[in-house]
Formats: sequence, C-alpha cells, structure tokens
Amino acid sequence: MIKKGIEIKLNVQPIYIGLVHKYFFEGPCRMAPTEQLTPEFEAMMQPMMGKGSFADVQGHLKEEKQMNLLEPIYLERDDEMTTPEWMFEEMMKNDAEVDLYLFTAVQMVRGDLIVEMAERTGKPVMIQPENCCMFARTISHVRSHGMEGYAPLYWDEAINVMKGLRLKKVMAHSNLLQVVRMGEVAGSDITSNAFYNQREVTRILGTRFRAVNLHEILDQFKPGDPIQNHTTPGRVGLNPTEEEMKEIEQITGDLMAGADLVNMKKEELMTSVRLWYVVQKFLDKHDCNMFVAPCPQFCATRRANEERVTFCLTHSLNNEIGIPSACEADAIAALSKQLLMSASGCATYMGETNSFLYYGDGLARAPFSPLTQEGLPNDEWKQGGLDKVENLYFSFHAVGNRKMHGIDGEKSSYSIQPFAYTGWGGTIRNDWTEDIGQTITLCRLSPDCKKIFIGKGTIKGGAYKEIPNCTPTIIFQVKDHKEFHDKQLDFGTHLPLAYGDHAEVLKVFAKSVGLEVVEA
Repeated sequence: MIKKGIEIKLNVQPIYIGLVHKYFFEGPCRMAPTEQLTPEFEAMMQPMMGKGSFADVQGHLKEEKQMNLLEPIYLERDDEMTTPEWMFEEMMKNDAEVDLYLFTAVQMVRGDLIVEMAERTGKPVMIQPENCCMFARTISHVRSHGMEGYAPLYWDEAINVMKGLRLKKVMAHSNLLQVVRMGEVAGSDITSNAFYNQREVTRILGTRFRAVNLHEILDQFKPGDPIQNHTTPGRVGLNPTEEEMKEIEQITGDLMAGADLVNMKKEELMTSVRLWYVVQKFLDKHDCNMFVAPCPQFCATRRANEERVTFCLTHSLNNEIGIPSACEADAIAALSKQLLMSASGCATYMGETNSFLYYGDGLARAPFSPLTQEGLPNDEWKQGGLDKVENLYFSFHAVGNRKMHGIDGEKSSYSIQPFAYTGWGGTIRNDWTEDIGQTITLCRLSPDCKKIFIGKGTIKGGAYKEIPNCTPTIIFQVKDHKEFHDKQLDFGTHLPLAYGDHAEVLKVFAKSVGLEVVEA
C-alpha cells in the first residue's frame, strides 16, 4: 500500500509541567496572596491549569487534519528544582512517535527541562503561543545548543510552524520512483531536471530514490503471460490480468463520461489508462510515493510511437490521487510538487515556465513557445485584453488534472485530448479561464538542494487546451516579471504550482532543513 505524503500527519506531544512547592514561604519568585502560597492550593490549581492549557491546544488544533495530538502529559516539579530521570522518562514515553514537543503554559523554572528535552530527543520543541513569559529565555538556549525551538506569538503562526515541520517529515518519508533508460540518474537534460547529487538530497531531506528501467515498464504494461516479457524472461512481471483489464476499461469509461469534450477513441485512451494502472503496481512494489518518467529518452527509443502511449495521463492521474508525478524525468519538480501538494492538500501542475516580453509600449508579447508556433491561433491568449496586462508569466505542459482545488474536493471540468496529432497519448486538459483571480504558489528546489524558490502569482487566463502536444497554457501575473525571471535562473524551467498561498509554511520547512529561501 503506497504511503502518500498527503496522508502523513505531524504527531504533537503536549506537555504541562506544574510547579508545586513543598512548603509555604514568600520570596523574590513567590508573589501572590498568602492563601495561594500553600502546597495545598498549588496542588489543586496546577492540575486545573494543565487541563486548561490542554483544552486550549485541543481547541486550536482539532480542525487541523494534518496534526495528530498525542495524549497530553502532565507532571509536577517541586521547589527544590531537581531534575530526576523519572521526569524525562515520563515526558519521553512516546518519543518514538513524537515529531514535536509542545510545552504548555511555560512559567518560571521549567526552561531547563525543555532545553534538556530538545538535547535528549533531537526533536523540535515549541512553547504554547499567546502565553507569558519565559519563551525567549528558553528558546534562545535551545537554539544556541543547535536544536530547533519555536515560540510563536499567535496560534495562526504556531499552526504554520507545525505545517512546515510536517513537510519536513513528509520529505523524510518519501521515495521517488525514477523511470530510467540509461544510468541511475533519470533524464537526458541533466542540466535542469536532475539533482547534482541524489545522496546529498537524501542527507538533507531524507528523501530516497529508486529506479526502474523504461523497457521493463513498457513490457509489463501489456496484458499477457507475465513470465514472457522480453526484458525479464522467466520472471513474473506486473502485467495487468484479465480482471484488471476490466477495471482499466471501467476507469477509461468513467474518465470519458465525466469530460466536457473527448477527442480520442476509447481504445487509444485506454492504452494510456493501462500504463497509469501498471505504474501504480510498480510504485507499490518499490514502496514509492513519487514518480518521474523521461520524455526525450522515451521518444528516442521510438517505443512511444510504437506503443502509442505517453506518460502524460499517468502524471495527471497520479497527481489527482496525491502522488507527485513529473514530466521529463524531473526529480527536482517531483520533490517540489510533494512540498506543494502536502502544504496545500491540492493536486499540482507543472510546465515550462517563462515570462512574456515587454518593450515599453505597455503590450505583452509571447516569446517563441507553444504560444507562437506556426499553426496555432496565436491571438487566442490575448482574449480579455491579456496583451495589455503587465508582468505576465505562462506555463505549458499536457499534464492538467481535475483536483487543483483539493484532492478531497469536487472535480473541475476538463476535456480529453490526444498528445499526438495522430490521435494517441491521452491527456487531461484544464480550462484555466475558469480560475481567473486564483492565487497560486510556485515552488522549486535548486539542483544542489541548498535553496528553494517560492513564487506567487494570480491566474489571468489560459490558452490552447484543445490542441495536441504540450500546448495547454496557464497564464498568470507576478509582482515583477524581470525579478521573477532573474531569480528563476538559479532553479530551472519547470516551476510546479498549487492553488493558494503557502509561502509561510514553505519558509518554515526551508528553515527547519537549512535551505536558503529565494522569494519572487
């Protein structure tokens, strides 16, 4: 069973440390009416304060589906301020499950315990927000000791921090399945799509990389005797069974029935659905929750043409179910999509991302691209006066999907078109004009995995959704197209995007794993 990134939760351990004095006395740290300084009063009040703190935590996090609150831990310290081992044993009893220790209502003479907990466990610690008064004293020491410590002022900030830490956990529990033709690094265009050093990525993020040969997948995506595959003769393959072929046909029918427009024969579309179905079996076999496949290398074998199939629909359907999936063997895009998908709860889109050109006359001009290729209606993108809008960017690929507004939400409208002009290679096409005004977040890791690009934009339109090949185009506006372009140069052409503003969560993630943030 594939463990998807969107299903991974952050386990939060709330802890309240009460202070109960053994004796009645007054002093520089005991400032209260006389009756409140007795051991009996404190023994009554501290559990009540603990319950109140736990209720506050529960109230703010109960709607956060990405968080899992562990059973709260209440313990007491006395006024001798010793640090017996039993206290740490109690606080750490769930340590194997804990991702974040959340200390509630922190007051005097508890900070040393929090610092030592960070040191002992190596886990991030947080002090409950909207809470006085020892947060800076404690967190400064946690951070000075090289550990992660957080003390947000407000609950909305605290939740963003938790979401960012969850992304760290997601990446550490993610495996990427790379379809390769030659060598262990997928892709032919290594200058833009591959990390320089995958082992370094594993060191920084925890993400791991697996590989399967292109020809093995192409042999096994055909129905037939699973021990007669040319590349693995005598070994049982993952070829679809007769029963699975019936399911594949049903999926194809449902896909066609839900579309506004279908411009393919059922048997041609079914070939693409079959490839996606078998890829699921490979992902399950290799325990991977991300996927990339090569395009130029696939074309070069001529098997795409012979089998009449592309990986476009595989990527679209993967993304719809929470499996980040990227074209052109773009491992960087796949990991970036995992971040965006896990932050947003939405499927993501990726494409060749470029700026429009401006020459001082107030008009936008498209550079050479699918927007200007011979044979296309080159003025389509100008509808609604887009050619008079400043700071436009565009992105194009044939990997749209129906879940951009949320993987658990309703499907968007879509059409089905072939990738090839001769009618094969199924693709899903979005109508981006339906989402004009939608805020988007774009994200991409750098090839050395030392930086992360975080961009924002607003959808302004779309074009060419019913023309074959990679032509479907989303058009969006950024704050400054020149600045955006200049910063993008350090990251690559494919900039995955998701609906919504997720910049703050991504920045917390970046800080937690030591990435430099580049914003545009």
